[in-house]
Amino acid sequence: MNSKLKTLLVVSGVLLVAFLLALPKLSLGGGDEGAGPGGPGGPGGGPGGGALVVDLYVVEPNPLLDRTLATGSLMAEESVDLRAEVGGRLVEVAFEEGGMVEAGALLARVNDRDLQARLQALEARGRLLEQREFRQSRLLAEGGVSAEELEETRAELEVLEADKELVRADIEKTELRAPFRGRVGFREVSPGSLISPDTRITTVQVLDPLRLEFSVPARFAPRVASGQRVLFRAEGSERDYEAVIYAVEPGLEESTRTLRIRARTPNPDGALFPGSFASVEVILEEFDAALSVPSIAVRPDLDGPRVFVFRGGEAQVVPVRLGVRTRESVQVVDGLSPGDSVIVTGFQQLRPGREVEVGEVTRPDPDEETPGTLLDDDPAAGLPGADGEAP
Repeated sequence: MNSKLKTLLVVSGVLLVAFLLALPKLSLGGGDEGAGPGGPGGPGGGPGGGALVVDLYVVEPNPLLDRTLATGSLMAEESVDLRAEVGGRLVEVAFEEGGMVEAGALLARVNDRDLQARLQALEARGRLLEQREFRQSRLLAEGGVSAEELEETRAELEVLEADKELVRADIEKTELRAPFRGRVGFREVSPGSLISPDTRITTVQVLDPLRLEFSVPARFAPRVASGQRVLFRAEGSERDYEAVIYAVEPGLEESTRTLRIRARTPNPDGALFPGSFASVEVILEEFDAALSVPSIAVRPDLDGPRVFVFRGGEAQVVPVRLGVRTRESVQVVDGLSPGDSVIVTGFQQLRPGREVEVGEVTRPDPDEETPGTLLDDDPAAGLPGADGEAP
């Protein structure tokens, strides 16, 4: 082999070995300068070394609603389809479509001329029997008639009165009257129409208040009772309304395993309509002063959920017990006190005892009523890292 080539190969090998030996030091940034407090090898250290800037959330008591979502529909407080009790020719319609009617107001009337004529005949016969009864009463004292004749006349009068009551009842059946005060619907027939007892003439509804009917899953059944508040929004409306539960079905629906509930809501301006679809929020429990933290602050652990708290310039781990979770926050039932500062950023580099510096500080709005729903049986369900992702 050529001597020059051998020399070149030796020099190249020496340079390669020297580069490989120097590579670890170059990757670490040069020697042990990062060792010691704050460095990767020192106590309280972490990736990057030095104090970690984090944002804090100050825990303070705040109103909280524990609620669940449902769907329902609005119903009239009272609603009835009006039909005549007897068939015949409709001779009168006495209401304006869409107007208000008072209880007992005449709405429509079927032809009753034959019944009126029969009633007049009975009244005329009754006057004759009354005159006969008067004369026989006077003659009885003088011995002109027997007591049996007078009793027969009085019995005929009683039978006649019963016949007149039957005719009057038949006449009432030809009159369609409002059963309660409410708003009348459209007219389904016209005067002169031949109708039967199956013919619907109109409807009457009470629109203030309205009833709200909805269902909740069986697991919420023990926590629902009369008197509880319900918030809802009707389809097509941008306004939230409040109702109060007044009735709960005694048993569950077998097909759906849900509990039917009815609530009542005022409707003085008529903005709500029966039959509307409604999104319902059932308020299961109200907390006047609950301690809540942002959901991101709760870190799952094998021993249970925990949070990092800023104390004495460093991060400390605090186990917590959770209650109600909202879309953005979680109620802390045990483990924190009012005024504690919970760390809400920097979790990838955060370790117990790590030196931290305060960045942005957030406090809850004391006037805000935070909505919430129950956590599942697993207190950490739905929290960051619960699906196996590293906290």
